[in-house]
Amino acid sequence: MSTTRIWADSPSASATMVALAFVVGVCAINLVVLGQETRPRPAKVIKLFVSPDGDDSANGSQDAPLRTVARAQEILRQLRKSMAPKAQMTVILMPGTYFLDKPLEFGPQDSGEDEAPIVYQAWKPGSVIISGGKRVGGWQQTNVGLWEAPWKQKPFRQLYVNGKRGVRARSGTLGSGYDPSRWESLQEFSRGGNLPDADFAACEGYVSSAVEMAEWGNPQDLELVFVKTWSQMRYLVRELRREGDILLVLMKQPQFYHGRFKEGVTVQLPDWIENAYELLDEPGEWYLDRLAGKLFYLPRPGEELSQDEVIVPQLERILIVRGDLDNRVRNLVFRGIVFSHANWWYPSEVGHADVQANFTLDSTSDKVIFRRAGFLAVHNEYRKSPAAILLRYAENVCFENCSFTKLGSAGVDIEQGSRGNRLVGCHFFDISGTAVQIGDVQRDDHHPDDVRKIVADNSVENCLIHDCGLEYMGGVGIFVGYTTRTRIVHNEICRLPYTGISVGWGWGEEDAGGGPPYYWQPFRYQTPTPCRENYIAFNHIHHIMRPMEDGGGIYTLGNQPGTLIQGNYIHHAVGAPGGIYLDEGSGYIEVRENVVHDVHSPVFFNNHAQDRIATCTVENNFFFDTLPTEVPPQVEAIMARAGLNPEYRHLLQQVPGGSK
Repeated sequence: MSTTRIWADSPSASATMVALAFVVGVCAINLVVLGQETRPRPAKVIKLFVSPDGDDSANGSQDAPLRTVARAQEILRQLRKSMAPKAQMTVILMPGTYFLDKPLEFGPQDSGEDEAPIVYQAWKPGSVIISGGKRVGGWQQTNVGLWEAPWKQKPFRQLYVNGKRGVRARSGTLGSGYDPSRWESLQEFSRGGNLPDADFAACEGYVSSAVEMAEWGNPQDLELVFVKTWSQMRYLVRELRREGDILLVLMKQPQFYHGRFKEGVTVQLPDWIENAYELLDEPGEWYLDRLAGKLFYLPRPGEELSQDEVIVPQLERILIVRGDLDNRVRNLVFRGIVFSHANWWYPSEVGHADVQANFTLDSTSDKVIFRRAGFLAVHNEYRKSPAAILLRYAENVCFENCSFTKLGSAGVDIEQGSRGNRLVGCHFFDISGTAVQIGDVQRDDHHPDDVRKIVADNSVENCLIHDCGLEYMGGVGIFVGYTTRTRIVHNEICRLPYTGISVGWGWGEEDAGGGPPYYWQPFRYQTPTPCRENYIAFNHIHHIMRPMEDGGGIYTLGNQPGTLIQGNYIHHAVGAPGGIYLDEGSGYIEVRENVVHDVHSPVFFNNHAQDRIATCTVENNFFFDTLPTEVPPQVEAIMARAGLNPEYRHLLQQVPGGSK
């Protein structure tokens, strides 16, 4: 082995050149002398090592690892410029937690080759955590049993003690300090002529006999939470005002106004209230006083915060893979890595006006219109909740055996212009919203002006998804928007509050010719959307729709020519209808050879408008109220094939308490 000393004008440049020379050395590049010319013959494999205890001025060997992934990226970029033909390049992350100050970003210059993708892999699967969070220290115990720590950095909505999610201080579900009988709509109260201030409009908020709340600190931090049918909404309090023996709860506008008259489900009385110091009354609850810069926590039995690890999320995005219309990012592999601790502060600023599947009505947008059913976005172009991992104009990027957990919104976004990307053998759990989002619902998604913007040929295979939608219960396991040839195959999806897999969007309104007459839009499109040829097959979906309604194991919207739902095994949905649900506008979909039992309706049609039900084929399925003791061999074969393939079933051992 030999290295070459290369002088440079700056320490950083010198370190880069020395590291490059070392990598060339460890690759054992042969030198061939051709006259006066010396030409390197590239090695087949180049490896760089990174460790949380490493040094970015080191050479990147196993004995002298780098400290950051960003430094490894920089070295690989230089190597790609200098080596032809290209070598197989691998970055090996040594065990530990890598706390990021900013997201890892990969652009076209980080691309690998078709025959030699660039690999970023953990030393051992699951031994490496890439975290967008920060540790909280300086804990002191107070005389009221709470732990207190100073916090002057970015605010957050989640907290984890020894890896376990805390609960933001709340009143409990219809109990524990919150008495719904003490609240009523300000609109109803005003009808009786008892409104103390005539300037308050009927949609301003609520009145309550809980006058003690007027003395609470930081009322602007309070959120009222509403769970109704398929939607969980959060709206912010503007002011708490006492008027004699009643409390006026005045809400932040215009968000609450839209919530009262939003199309779909609207807010009535809150199901619980959240985020007040005065609600800290259950072990595991916490509250951040942003103004005072103090964090409070009521410990669970056995917790000692002066010794325990406490992490809060800070970055909204952990990993960004982003190219552009003319130059995609290609051929990257991420293997065996855990991505954790992503923040999403936006709901604390405007609330969460969930329409469906965690897409929200943006009250600041000029797209908000009103039709007979209420406020909506023009052509259903709602705001998507962001994911910790973003792929945009990415191609042939693969996540293998990775985990996505402790995330404050969604897990992975595969969006505009992304093609041929794969999630394989991955584990999604402990996520506030949706696990995987493929595609979007904007103008560039349903009617792009350039075919290169279409999201196509992406897949989710042999992944385990459970315990998501923890904070935004309208989230789903896998959301697929306007996409072409998306493959969702051999996944296990369970323990969700709402739908397992949701495919399509628009309720038929963005399809050629538009939707039903009663769904007015400013104009109608005369060309189809790119939603077609999606393949949803051999998935095991169970113990879902808890507590939400009007969803199912597999849910569809809009025309989807060539889409096939095949060989899935769906059972034990609490909310209705729960099975395979072809909702409004669903057309040109084939449903065959699925097994469904222990749900309200194994297959449910709500696509009667425009006679789209006639375009769908439903045949050779096996639907039962409950599963018989003895089932036909073909049913047994479908059940046995659905879900994770044998080589991935070890993932099921990681579900606490089992998958039910």
